[in-house]
Amino acid sequence: MSQTHYVLGHDERERRRLALQASILNPFTEQLLRRAGVSSGMRVLDLGCGVGEVSMIAARLVGRYGKVVGIDIDEGALDVARQNSQQNGLSNVEYARSDCQSYRPTKLFDAVTGRFILVHTPNPLSLVQTSHSLLKPGGVAIFQDLDFSVIHTAFPESPLREAVFAMYRDFFHKAGLPKNAGTQIFHLFIEAGFSFPDCRAEYPIDGGADSPFYEWTAETLRSMLPRIKALGLSCDSIGDIDTLAQRLREEAVSRRSCCPTSVIVGGFARR
Repeated sequence: MSQTHYVLGHDERERRRLALQASILNPFTEQLLRRAGVSSGMRVLDLGCGVGEVSMIAARLVGRYGKVVGIDIDEGALDVARQNSQQNGLSNVEYARSDCQSYRPTKLFDAVTGRFILVHTPNPLSLVQTSHSLLKPGGVAIFQDLDFSVIHTAFPESPLREAVFAMYRDFFHKAGLPKNAGTQIFHLFIEAGFSFPDCRAEYPIDGGADSPFYEWTAETLRSMLPRIKALGLSCDSIGDIDTLAQRLREEAVSRRSCCPTSVIVGGFARR
């Protein structure tokens, strides 16, 4: 049985949300992979690859002499990943349906990466230990994850936006998932036997009428809603999900407010 429990679903709307998320976060992820030393000729495994955004970043970095393997449990997302890679002319990446814990390659990897996967893992240490076992000696593990325990409020204050982020935090806490997964990365690396972790916290801040942040925020909550309701959490403070993105936009624009995302921690360490 999978030890990662992706709580946001596996439908077309969620796959579109992942693509929207990638348009915002890919520059941060690429910087992390470059800092970690992902480069030409390397063999890279992308855990929980979804629609393949991180896999494609890695594929460009390793070049035609390198190889990237992306694994995920959602066959629909893998189909999208294959199409996206083909459309982008990336022949050095392949995708396979597999649970991250049970995946057993024929060859070890130079790098293993995972974006926003630990936060969906009840036992994140086990997954980091698995990444250690999949690496060659000297190989690098790279994780980038969210921390809902630290919420940077908007300025000027935006009550609707704060209510949504409080809902994120409460949901992950009640679901038994690590709401502080990002901040755990350093500790997890040490516990899993890695050396000299390098971790940084960062997050984009945006605003204005044309920002994609409002839709991303609303669609993330929409993907959570079935589980939120199943856990008995009240959504009264959020209102109609179908108008949430527009109301978040109107709130930010009318107040000339910013919109910080959740804290994102990126870290890497070597076997």
